Amino acid sequence: MGKGILLFIIISIYLFRTVILKTKKKDTKFLWVSFFIFCIPFEFGKALNTPKLNDIAGTVQPIYIISLCIGLIIAVLPYAKRRFINYSFKLNHWVNGFCVLLIISFLNPYNSFYTGTWVLAIFFLSNILLFKLLSSFLSESDVVNGLFDGLKWLAYSQFFLAICFPVLGISAVTKLFHESAEIWATRLDTRSGAVGFFNHPGRLALFMVVASSFFLATYLYNFRRKASAICLGICVLTLFLTYSRTSYLALIITLFSCYYIDKNAHKNIFSIGNILKFVVPTVLALVYLIAYSPLSELFLQSDSSDQYDNRMVHWLMAFHIFETSPIIGVGLNAHLSYISQHLGIVNQITMDDFFSVNPIHNIHLIILSEIGIVGILLWVYFLFGNIIKAKKEIKEGHNEVLSLTLVGLFVAYIIYGLTGWAPFSTAILPIFLFITFFSIKYRDQ
Repeated sequence: MGKGILLFIIISIYLFRTVILKTKKKDTKFLWVSFFIFCIPFEFGKALNTPKLNDIAGTVQPIYIISLCIGLIIAVLPYAKRRFINYSFKLNHWVNGFCVLLIISFLNPYNSFYTGTWVLAIFFLSNILLFKLLSSFLSESDVVNGLFDGLKWLAYSQFFLAICFPVLGISAVTKLFHESAEIWATRLDTRSGAVGFFNHPGRLALFMVVASSFFLATYLYNFRRKASAICLGICVLTLFLTYSRTSYLALIITLFSCYYIDKNAHKNIFSIGNILKFVVPTVLALVYLIAYSPLSELFLQSDSSDQYDNRMVHWLMAFHIFETSPIIGVGLNAHLSYISQHLGIVNQITMDDFFSVNPIHNIHLIILSEIGIVGILLWVYFLFGNIIKAKKEIKEGHNEVLSLTLVGLFVAYIIYGLTGWAPFSTAILPIFLFITFFSIKYRDQ
């Protein structure tokens, strides 16, 4: 299906919903958020330039002359209030920090692909500007309601498509939204997995992990409790049908982490007793999943050994890049370009071209190779510092839903990011930025 036609259909549905709600004299502002969230998997945009590096330029790839994000910025401008112009450096440390890293990357003599850095800069700043505009006229309630609505309809849609494929074997649904999805739905004929609106089972699975953490949070804090329980169950079932091993592990650890922090927000979560309460059930669940469950074959047989070897190759490549520029790396969104111009890094380890045209399958090592020690230290501080601050918010009974969702989001990124690069793809990164932006915004109010 053409993306233009698809976008027209989605816009029409949301306009129809707006009219219906207005006739009932109900608020419709939350639909701005719902629309944005629902459209993320489709990666709407018209490419101005896609660098021809074997069709892959980095984790964030094309330069968009027209994108959904830029279109929404124009659409919401008439509704934005003047306060969106006010910018507080104090309340936007993470945005400021990323902008500094962008500047460092532009000045980095090892950066051989400034276009890739510009791509990331445009992508990041356009999303932040959109969120800033939305926050000027939306309340916290509007944001949570919109997030719930968008993820709810995504959960229903993904579950329906997952039933079509792989359960019913209707492979036609896999190529409706992305041309490459049909290939990756069978993982190059090794095993089948649901892709939904995404182009790879792993991306759908990771998105469902993030959605699961949100619906667990809304369930625990009595926000549409029944609907939250249904959506949580649907997300878990959909994730199961992706047959994504890493995501199974990420789901268990993420949901256990969210539940553990919610129940221990008033306690020292690093005490031996509390750690054991979390570690023991988590480990037991993982042992059962990997060794004794009906899914154990996915982990102990199939292609698991080959996938482990492939990731070891990528990780060794990352360390070779790191040795070249250990302090500031080789530039944001530029590690693939660096590899393409220094193929000796690949040839020292393998002769397979796959590794020279695919991002390193570990987002933490991508950060280490692209921004060096400076970047990885800031990344670790950003993740764990915000988890601790989110726990404090939960303890104080403030901003609970978004704070607990942030915990789940970051844990999912930590775990899934150890073996994949999907967290940095344009089909996942917008929801990461959205939840991070609004969780921090309402924390600091």
